[in-house]
Amino acid sequence: MRTRAIQLVLALMLATGGCSQVFVQSDFDPSANFTALRTYAWFAAEQPKSGDVRVDNPLLDARVRAAVENALNSRGFMKTDANPDFFLIYHAAVSREIEVTTTSTPIYPPALYGWHYVAPPVWVERKVPYVYDKGSLIVDVIDANNEKLMWRGSIQAELDKYATPQERGTRLDAAVKKMMAQFPPEPAKK
Repeated sequence: MRTRAIQLVLALMLATGGCSQVFVQSDFDPSANFTALRTYAWFAAEQPKSGDVRVDNPLLDARVRAAVENALNSRGFMKTDANPDFFLIYHAAVSREIEVTTTSTPIYPPALYGWHYVAPPVWVERKVPYVYDKGSLIVDVIDANNEKLMWRGSIQAELDKYATPQERGTRLDAAVKKMMAQFPPEPAKK
């Protein structure tokens, strides 16, 4: 009985881990003029290095840049090499996370059949850890005129270590598209 309950809890945890949510956030400078933005370029400086080989690799760099460019191009922005309206730069990280779930399992003591007495179950709590990698991606939009941060979008999600490169690319594209839908920010209502 106990092993069946533990198997059910583990199956539920694995099922929910496979369909983890993507958390998207954005922030912006309210004094920035977003209406004049039409063209972009990647910031000429080298991408910041994290020291993590899972993040600092050319395959991920190409995927991130392609996802951001596709999202921007679909919204009418154009990449240019000369005099862009804004620059892009991104930051990526992977962190190890642990979630602990508490489960309660009933243990039934032996019954006293001579007296027809059945004791109530004793509930035993168990803590089940779930360890996973969480990926974070931050995209910064920098004003080309003064090199000040105008907008920042971020994504956080559980990484699926069993995903194929195509699945990772598709998931990244969808998450970046969701994030870039918040750029440019809605003008303040007066």
